[in-house]
Amino acid sequence: MKTKYFTHFSLFVLSITVLLTLMISRATTSEICPISDSIYRDANGQGFELVFGPPPVGSAVHGTAVIDHPQQAQLYQFRMFQSSGYGTVWLWDKDPDQPDNDWRFWIAFFDQDLASATPLYLGAETEAPQYAVVAGLGSHDHYQRRGSVTEETPPLLGDTMWIRDRCQ
Repeated sequence: MKTKYFTHFSLFVLSITVLLTLMISRATTSEICPISDSIYRDANGQGFELVFGPPPVGSAVHGTAVIDHPQQAQLYQFRMFQSSGYGTVWLWDKDPDQPDNDWRFWIAFFDQDLASATPLYLGAETEAPQYAVVAGLGSHDHYQRRGSVTEETPPLLGDTMWIRDRCQ
């Protein structure tokens, strides 16, 4: 009889240990996901993803970002940089083949309470904020792709909020 209780107790302790280990590993994982490792999805539910990446080696930019859609990967490619001083964050879409195509979009981040969460120093944050808004991107996409959107291409992006979906 004592052996039966001891076996049940041992299984209970083992189960609790495994559960606590999983909870701690998930908490640790979410705490160490900076913006440069994050993927955001569009709040409009159209299937767009804003995928951040680290800066290219030897580059002066703070990171990269691309907008993907299941119908077209890398719809837009950005370099991410931050102003000195106040620390405004920008997504820069520059086409080296066309010098007149030099677009910069201000990106602002917000926490789960919709309070400002734009980091003063990109790369110093340990957790990517919950939400982001890219000012002017919907209008830019409209004028770049209007008249060429079909059933085989992604829909127009529109003005959307971005919601942190997962870490890479």
